[in-house]
Amino acid sequence: MSKVREMITLYELSWSHYCEKVRLALDHMQLPWRAISIDAFSKAPLRSLPRPAHLPTFMVPVISDDRTGAYVMDSTAILRYLADAYPGAPELFPGDAANRAAVDALLLDLDSRLGILARRFAYTQMILECPAFLSELFLEHRARGMYCAPGVRRISGACMGMLLTRRFEFHKNEELGLYEALEHYLLDLSASLGQREFVVGEAFSVADIALAALLRPLTIVPFFAEHEGLRPLFERHRRLLGGHAEFPYQKAIREARLKRPPVRRKLRRGASLVPFSPSDGSAANDQQRMWTWSTVAVPMHYAYTLRRNKVRRWEASAEVR
Repeated sequence: MSKVREMITLYELSWSHYCEKVRLALDHMQLPWRAISIDAFSKAPLRSLPRPAHLPTFMVPVISDDRTGAYVMDSTAILRYLADAYPGAPELFPGDAANRAAVDALLLDLDSRLGILARRFAYTQMILECPAFLSELFLEHRARGMYCAPGVRRISGACMGMLLTRRFEFHKNEELGLYEALEHYLLDLSASLGQREFVVGEAFSVADIALAALLRPLTIVPFFAEHEGLRPLFERHRRLLGGHAEFPYQKAIREARLKRPPVRRKLRRGASLVPFSPSDGSAANDQQRMWTWSTVAVPMHYAYTLRRNKVRRWEASAEVR
């Protein structure tokens, strides 16, 4: 009887930019792996496993490693594990100790600042332009696909949009100045990278992978994707991911814009800072409790607050982007 090949199993949501980061790292290290898509709600395959104390709930990505028997949750923890467990593979954290520490620190910073806000803005853009597609992302395999049926998907997509709005508080994006905060962060990052070939140091590292993967959600958000000052960052994204297929939500937005103009923002003035930062060696998290008294206001936030300060226009201007 032939021996079953040992490999790494990645439990993922296929559209997650955090999961893409791990997929790219596994490919870079040339390790054997397979992916298992999980239900975004039940996360059934994970419930029997221990949850790390620093995480508020069971989260993806998660890997289990046949060779070592290890189980690791959270993207940066996974990358650290892979680097330690497979020292003979192409490096994720190259160079001396100082360079490796710089890569690790930037990973946490990107996860906490870029990753969190990119997710918020991409989901918000989908709610504004093609909310019915949310039913396909989250409910495709439930009730034998009933929630994705014509006519039903508009209602189920709206319900999903409200659930996501409550979980991540998308309705606070404007009042907190989060678009401008991420704009300033990315402009500073772009300026610091300048003409450098690599994100950290003199060699390709997982920091290059992380930046490219975490920028993907912003490709559907005109405020960032069409920003002249951010062009170098998106060019890095395209160079690294140019051979990879677009995600389903990117296709859905592209097709929606063949019929209607994209949703843009009226620009706001005033300084603001990204409110999330890493601590204790872990990335920040923005998930909120679902069921509180404030949950009753979610339909209003979904129908009105998210759309405040937004317009549909084909072209950007000095006041609308």
